[in-house]
Amino acid sequence: MNSIIEADHGALKRVIRPTRGFQRMATASATIKGFEVMRMIRRGHCMLTEPGSTGEIRFVNQLFGLAV
Repeated sequence: MNSIIEADHGALKRVIRPTRGFQRMATASATIKGFEVMRMIRRGHCMLTEPGSTGEIRFVNQLFGLAV
């Protein structure tokens, strides 16, 4: 169980490292949420209503409450 958590954390650290850290907690939270949504889509952990990038955009808009 520990290795699964460490592997997931390591992948997230590799994505975050180029950003050189965060100045505020709100920025960190928003960025990590975005990274996790994109990982969910890429791994197929969500059901898209439409195939392709249009479905991905609609899914992200629904998750974050953005206007379409």
